[in-house]
Amino acid sequence: MSIKGRTRAGFTLVELLVVIAILGILMSLVTAGAQTARRRGALAKAKSTIASLETAIAMHHSDLGVYPASGNAELVAALTEEPDDANWQGPYMEFKQDELVNGELVDPWGAPYVYVSVNGGSPSHRTQSYDLFSLGPNGTDDGGTQDDLVNW
Repeated sequence: MSIKGRTRAGFTLVELLVVIAILGILMSLVTAGAQTARRRGALAKAKSTIASLETAIAMHHSDLGVYPASGNAELVAALTEEPDDANWQGPYMEFKQDELVNGELVDPWGAPYVYVSVNGGSPSHRTQSYDLFSLGPNGTDDGGTQDDLVNW
């Protein structure tokens, strides 16, 4: 039998390396896309939560005539626990247990939302009502700039 008459029984090393390189490139593209989608999802969730909290706070204010006291845990309690007030029509919002850490509502990055109201605090941006914001992905208070997600 001559060399030309033989059939190939497998792949060469070069062919295998090319296939592995192509698979590596495809995996890196998929991973980068998934990370971008995950980041956008976390941002959308934080913005949605802030909007929902604004609605719940507005209903609380409409019923009781005051904003909930400053502080994350105080806000959660005010929106979910019935006080001794006949005007309270809540609960205004319900929270899942995985959204709360030590009674505080946390953002998608694990940091508590910041809530400062005229009732027990001094809001910097909405001085007649309240400031509500997330520190964003970097977890640093950038004063409402950079990646902070704010209600003003």
